[in-house]
Amino acid sequence: MPGVDFETLRRQITLAEVLEALGFTATTRCGDQVHGPCPVHGSRSLRSRSFSANLHSGRYYCHKCHSHGNALELWATAHHLPLYDAAVHLCHTLGRDVPWIRRW
Repeated sequence: MPGVDFETLRRQITLAEVLEALGFTATTRCGDQVHGPCPVHGSRSLRSRSFSANLHSGRYYCHKCHSHGNALELWATAHHLPLYDAAVHLCHTLGRDVPWIRRW
């Protein structure tokens, strides 16, 4: 099984793209900071602000389920996938080529 170049993937795919692919709708926005219902634990309330993401730094945090990380980790957690499988799935979902490691 070939390896995924996670460093390249993290540079190429933004948190904003992942949030859009997850169907996230921000309830509030202040600059690069967005708040809304958590796509990880499935907040039901459209007024929820438990989830916070900084689009500039590419990091997120949920104050309810305590999930946190970068765009790839968000995709993996929201889809209950290991990181490798999440990377491949995310690239396919976004119509991007998987950045494979070619060392051999």
